[in-house]
Amino acid sequence: MSRLRAGEATSAVLLTATAMGLASCPITEPLEIQSTRDAVRADVFGDSGYPQMLLRVGWAPINADPLPATPRRSLSQVVDGPRELLEERR
Repeated sequence: MSRLRAGEATSAVLLTATAMGLASCPITEPLEIQSTRDAVRADVFGDSGYPQMLLRVGWAPINADPLPATPRRSLSQVVDGPRELLEERR
């Protein structure tokens, strides 16, 4: 249950940041190193809790061009199921 709550809290932070015009970047790779995870747990959480993600939040460059859309696979490429349910509707 705590992981679901953490996901909901993360979603709320990300949506709030976006509404405020801020950019965000979730970072998980450093926490894959046990010593880094332990240091974050001790220094940030007082040895309670288990860090799952670091979140970088800040102002995006004002005059930057928008990033291109990320390529996506179609639903039928990633989910098995009845063809009529997986066909894209337009």
